[in-house]
Amino acid sequence: MPELRKVSVVIPVRDGASTLPELLDRLLEQEAPFPFEIIAVESGSRDASLEILEQRAIRIIEIPASEFNHGASRNLGLALTMGEVVALLTQDAVPVGRAFLASLVAPFADPAVAGVYGRQIPRPDCDVVTRRQLEGWLTGRTEPEVVRIDGQPFESFPPEVRHRLSTFDNVCSAVRRSVWEEIPFPSVPFGEDLAWAKAALCAGHAIAYEPRAAVVHSHRRSVVHEYRRTRICHQKLHELFGLATLPQRRYVARAAVANLRQDIPYVLEHAHPARERVLQLLRVAGLSLLSPLAQYHGIRDARRLQAPQEQA
Repeated sequence: MPELRKVSVVIPVRDGASTLPELLDRLLEQEAPFPFEIIAVESGSRDASLEILEQRAIRIIEIPASEFNHGASRNLGLALTMGEVVALLTQDAVPVGRAFLASLVAPFADPAVAGVYGRQIPRPDCDVVTRRQLEGWLTGRTEPEVVRIDGQPFESFPPEVRHRLSTFDNVCSAVRRSVWEEIPFPSVPFGEDLAWAKAALCAGHAIAYEPRAAVVHSHRRSVVHEYRRTRICHQKLHELFGLATLPQRRYVARAAVANLRQDIPYVLEHAHPARERVLQLLRVAGLSLLSPLAQYHGIRDARRLQAPQEQA
């Protein structure tokens, strides 16, 4: 890859004061063979986020909270960058090591690569079941990968393969600016990264995974929050890839029992101390039912939205 004139980093920010200082400090100490800039898209924070950005002389684009959109707000930040490659981080994804940015950019040496996503390492306070899920998912692998479809029709792949091929996560990612100019992120409230990767693959580009570009990132979400997020996620997965993990209600109870059989012994073995073990047992009891139910409801939501379009 020719020497880069500049790399940019775009970070959407809202009420991120608890994690922004460490994130920005880790970015500002990066040792990279190229100059880089940092731009924050600030959407009406009610905490000290704005002051934290100003203290570190970060370039700030301010928008009202009502105008934030995962796809459109990232497009806004990207449009104002100068980099040939633009990295995208969330406000709570803390880079690991001083070579993080150089590692994230390295796969662009392959001119076919349109986007790169990095590894996510759970936080120290992450609960044991979420840790297992994160480390077992594609963003937790330790081996790099480059995927492309080489002209094969995208729809010829099974839904689960379409999903895997299109894995791309804007928690920690980077895009080639010239490709983004042709294929901007869709203006959607969720799943803009998966939709972009799908479009890039269909246009003949490649997507790379680079585990050396790692961030520390995880959440301790409530059971209700997990239900809502899982429902939206599976609606989007069905819309984009036709994926239907639990297409009928009769599968929900079976999946709930399977979850309990898997998660309860795991929590008993791995969760410490005793208080944390009790809390996690209560959590998995709720999630064991609500997660399958959310998958079913998300698929049903997608089909209901799709029906009028097919009739038209």
